[in-house]
Amino acid sequence: MEQLTMCVMDDIQAVVKGIVSTIPWVDHEVRIVGTANNGEQGWSLLTEQQPDIVITDIKMPRLSGLELMKRAMDAGLRSKFIFISGYSDFQYAQEAIKLGAFDYLLKPFTPEEILGAVLKVRQVIESEQAKSQQLQKLKQKAVSSSEYERHSYLLGLLRHEIGGFLNESRWDELDIELDSSNLNVMVIEVDGYTRYGSTMHLDAEIVPFAVQNIVSETLNRYTRSVVLRENRYRLAAIFNTSEQIDLSDLMEQCRHNVEQYSKKTISIGVGTIARRPQEIWISYANADKAISYRFYSEGNCIFQYAELENQDVVAPVYPLEKEKELFYALKCGNESSCHRIIDDILEVWQNAKGFPEPLTMIRLLSGLAFAIYRAFCDEITEEERLRLEADLTVLEAMRSLTFEGWGAYIKHFSSMGCEIMDKKRLTDVKQAISKSQEFISMNLSENLTLQTCAQSVHLSPSYFANAFKKETGMTLIQYITKLRMEKAKELLVAGVQVQEICQMLGYEDRPYFSGLFKKYCGMTPTHFRQMYENG
Repeated sequence: MEQLTMCVMDDIQAVVKGIVSTIPWVDHEVRIVGTANNGEQGWSLLTEQQPDIVITDIKMPRLSGLELMKRAMDAGLRSKFIFISGYSDFQYAQEAIKLGAFDYLLKPFTPEEILGAVLKVRQVIESEQAKSQQLQKLKQKAVSSSEYERHSYLLGLLRHEIGGFLNESRWDELDIELDSSNLNVMVIEVDGYTRYGSTMHLDAEIVPFAVQNIVSETLNRYTRSVVLRENRYRLAAIFNTSEQIDLSDLMEQCRHNVEQYSKKTISIGVGTIARRPQEIWISYANADKAISYRFYSEGNCIFQYAELENQDVVAPVYPLEKEKELFYALKCGNESSCHRIIDDILEVWQNAKGFPEPLTMIRLLSGLAFAIYRAFCDEITEEERLRLEADLTVLEAMRSLTFEGWGAYIKHFSSMGCEIMDKKRLTDVKQAISKSQEFISMNLSENLTLQTCAQSVHLSPSYFANAFKKETGMTLIQYITKLRMEKAKELLVAGVQVQEICQMLGYEDRPYFSGLFKKYCGMTPTHFRQMYENG
């Protein structure tokens, strides 16, 4: 136990000094916090220090000890009084005991008597403090239990859970301080937990509690409310509508205050009026539906069910013609065209009249994502297919994506597909060019034209010519000439006649062949042969 504090008061200074100095109070965990020689000084000391124990003469100048004790009791001070007096008059003692004095000692007294009385007081104070702490714990448990019951009951009403404990009489039993005939529900979600591309950081646990306090204080400034925490990022508030402030203005106050004081943003969905506790679940369901329209924003917004219910909505149409155009761009691996077409589709949907139900729009967006997948699935390897399917699974799981987030993800998904198609096309082109090179090497004696070479690998002449040069670094004619000249060198070294070589390599005109050879090798075929023969 901590040290007790004590004041000593007597109009005889020697008595005060004797009590203070002759007893080692520190050894008994008692600290003297002041002394006084008259009642008025005593009262000032008493109110300033509020000691645990007061030793005072029962009769002092200006204000008696009895009057001092009466004042202390009226002021709610909990000091324990030990009276000392030179009077043996029973009337004084009787009045002191009646007022609640702990002890009454007659002068002259010994230090042991004073110490004994103080230690008895100490025991009483310790016992009272222990009982007080125990009582406080019981009260805290009762409050916690009551708060838990209220929280559970209100959550049960919101979720329309079936059970006897949800009967309306429980509302009064749990002392819920709301007008049960005029209720509304708002759902609050902290932005950042569900938005595509954003995450909450180290303050993820602190922010929801801060938001809960700010919303509660704002609502209670104008009306009565209970704010419940549903999960890490979502709150639900049950409140009475206010005559002081319009509902829209009240919601705006909540949104503004959260942004100002927590530096975070929230989205709010507002339900409809409930005229009794058992209708709260309907208001909650409507608030939940209202907040789902945050799908069309990036948060920091307010949606009221009553306004959404009355809006004129034109259902969006799936653009089949645009889908065909998108398929063609995807097959070609044209990423920029894919993104442009996706933007066009999203713009049409976004500019539709009113706000369609988010689930309707999500189905359209999901359909578009799967259409992109279907465009690729027959053209890719098993490993690439699994990669795209894993990405689609993530997309399906992220049901909380906003419209903009879906758009970004779909474009990202199309980019993945275009990348795969680009790689596949490059692989296919390499294989086609390789096959054409085999065809050329096996048909050097034939009249090799762009048409025949392109036809050998089933490509158009223009595409084949560009791809061939890109892959080999030379035109088709340059490549054929190179192959023929290298073959001519082999044949010349082997002793084959020039005329025969011309026929074997598809050259009908010997002078033309000789000219090409000289241009390629820097000498005529005859000189080339002679150089090897002489060597």
